[in-house]
Formats: sequence, C-alpha cells, structure tokens
Amino acid sequence: MLKGHLQIDLHNEITGENKRIEQDNMVTNALGDLLGLAANVGGKGYDHFDDLLPAATYALGGLFLFDGTLTEDANNVHFPMNVHLTGHAGQNTNTASKLGGSINKAESGRTDTGYVNVWDFSTSQANGTIASLALTHRRGGESPFTGAQYDEGNLSCDRSYCPLTFDESTGTLYLYRDGKIYKKTFFTNIVKAYTPYLGEETQVFDFAFKDPENYYYWAVADGYDGYLYAVYVPNVTKQGTVSIRIRKFKISDFSFQEEAEQIIAIPNVTAKSTGGTDYYEELNAVVSDGYLYFISYDEHTLYKVNLSNTVDVKEINFGGIRCRKIYPIRGGGVFATFEWTGTTSSGSTTTYGSPGIVYSDGKYRLNEESTSSIGYPSYYITHETEKLQRFRMSNQSLCYSFACNYLGTICNLSSPIVKTSAQSMKVTYTLTDAV
Repeated sequence: MLKGHLQIDLHNEITGENKRIEQDNMVTNALGDLLGLAANVGGKGYDHFDDLLPAATYALGGLFLFDGTLTEDANNVHFPMNVHLTGHAGQNTNTASKLGGSINKAESGRTDTGYVNVWDFSTSQANGTIASLALTHRRGGESPFTGAQYDEGNLSCDRSYCPLTFDESTGTLYLYRDGKIYKKTFFTNIVKAYTPYLGEETQVFDFAFKDPENYYYWAVADGYDGYLYAVYVPNVTKQGTVSIRIRKFKISDFSFQEEAEQIIAIPNVTAKSTGGTDYYEELNAVVSDGYLYFISYDEHTLYKVNLSNTVDVKEINFGGIRCRKIYPIRGGGVFATFEWTGTTSSGSTTTYGSPGIVYSDGKYRLNEESTSSIGYPSYYITHETEKLQRFRMSNQSLCYSFACNYLGTICNLSSPIVKTSAQSMKVTYTLTDAV
C-alpha cells in the first residue's frame, strides 16, 4: 500500500516571499483497478503493465490541480467535473502552456522508501485558486482533456458502430449501429486461450426510427445517468425556434425500456443538425447527466437545456473559438473538439485545433497554446466504464484501453491557496511504500 505526502512551495518573484504548505493524502483504488484490468486485458501486441509500472513515473506520474474540494473516497477515481482544472503536469517539459507545468528531473527520483516527483510552474502557469491536488497517469497529466486515450485492440468491427455501454459483470459490450443495438461478448478473462476477443453479435433492440427522421438523423449516446438518449435536432441557420426530439431508454439494467418521448421547443436559437452522424467522430447534440447540449449553427455557442425544466436554457459562448463536436462525460458536461483561426510563424492563416472540456456550469478548458493545425475532429466517441476501461471506434477497429485522466490520489488542502502571476510554484509529491 502506498502513502502520499504533498509539499507546495510558492515563491514571489517580486518580493522574494516564500510560502510552504505540507500535508499527507490518500491513495484511491484507481491503481488497483487498472492493474487488475491490465492482467485481464493486456493483449494483442500491447502490455498494459508496461504503461502502468513503475507506478511513480507512469500510473502516478502526472499531476492535477483543482479549484475546488474533491470527495475523499477511495472509489472516487474519474476525472471530476464538479471542480475546475487549474493546472496539470506530466513527465515532460512544458513552457508554453498556461495550465501545464514541467517535471523537474534533477530533483525527482528514487528515495530509500519510495519515489519523489517534483514539478515546476512558472509565473504564467496554473494561476488561480488551488484547493485540491491529485496524482494521475503521466499521459493524463500531459493531456487531460481527451482522457489521454491511446489505442489497443484492433478488433475488427465496422466503424459505423458506436460503443454504448459495457456490462462488466458478464463482459458484454453493447454497440449502436443504424438504428439498432447489438451486443458482443468482449472476452478478457486471462484464462482464455485467445484473448481479448470480440464475440459474434446479437441484435437486442430496434429503435424503429421512422421516415422522414430515420436513424440517419438521430444522435445516440449514453447519458451517464442510467439512461441512453436518442436526440434529433434539425438544422436552424437563422435565429428562431428549434424543436428538439428526445427519446430516453433505461440502460442501467440493460432493459432499454423506453419512456415517453420529450419534444422541446427552444426559442431564439440556431442549431447544427444531428443529421449525417458518423460514430467514429463526435456528435452535435448529446444528453449528459440530465442536461441536453447542442451546438449552434455557427459553432461559436453551446446551448445547455435542463431536461427537468426546459425553460432553463444556458448559452455558453466561446467567442472566436468554434466548438466543432461533443460527446458526454461521466459527472456531467462534455468533452469537445475546438477549432480557431490563427496565424503561423510564416504569416499564413491556418486552422488550429485542440480537445477540451465544457463543465456543467458553463466554464471550459482547452489547450489554447496548441500549434496543431487540423481541419476535422480528431477525437472520437468514447464509452468509459466504472472501472476506467474505455471503448471507441476508429476506422474498422474497436479500440479499448483505460482512461488516463483519473484520480490516483486525493489531497484537499486545509485552506485553498491562490497562485498569482507574481509567483512561481514547486509541487513536490512523495510516494512511500507503506510497511
């Protein structure tokens, strides 16, 4: 069993004042869950253990800083959406980011009883309130907004499938395609002779979408609230009223029992149609934790509608940034693909892109310092299980992995601190092998 100890040093570069905060913290079940997953799912050409061990520089080699308190529960392992990310860091050097710090390799290393990681943040990085910290996977610390997913599996499966949910008790994966739900056994038991293996499919549900709004015009995804949602949004190019149809199905017991269809009329908005959905990309409208999110026609606004009180509509405006695609995330809010127009070092105009997250309160985070030039969304619909396993489609393959932006440790500061642009910061995290 591991123990964690945190030390934060703030240095005022103007006055020379130093401030130090120290305290112990708890280790969650994330590492144990992932090591169990690695034993059962490591497989065709990839060893998950190689990406988790040694824990101090891999599975717990990343850092998150948040502006609010985290629930101190060993089972609290998913990336939190009720607090906002103030900063992050992994095992690389990051000097351009406003959020991301750098590993201090000279001061990091093994101790007699464990390992210490030291991260440095400049005066321009991680500014704001810091109320809690957590260790995470090194890749999560370097790229928190995608879940830092990587691909493993290459299990043949048509790319138009969308992973909906996974029954961990039976190893059954449920996928959506062309208005129907299918199930496939996802064999991961280590005693099998050939694993992982995706079994034959069986149709288990038909949405029976009718013309003219057939399956092609509906977006289907898990709402992470015990229900599956099918959403139909028509194209509305000018300000007006958009009529949105929502069908809700119970998924917590895999019965797909349908409730009454909900039709919502939202005045004075524009909307990007759900038509032409490609499930190897993201969606234009989803339901996440009881709220409907849909993108405006010009992609500069995301609307959030309370399904329990549909007159409660919030506009989340991104200014000059475009929100291209979205998909649900556990805990509320959405993952998103953002794009904006910028100028290269040579003076030419190009389109830059970055993954990001939109919190349920309307705040959002993305890598605005990104220098990646993209023209299309590059992240895909992903289903994340309770035990941090992830499924997504890519081309003709079902990819599986684990979420890398988890909470491996939890440390709530006794009193929140505020880092300003006058201060640099050093975070020292010591992991000790408990006797």
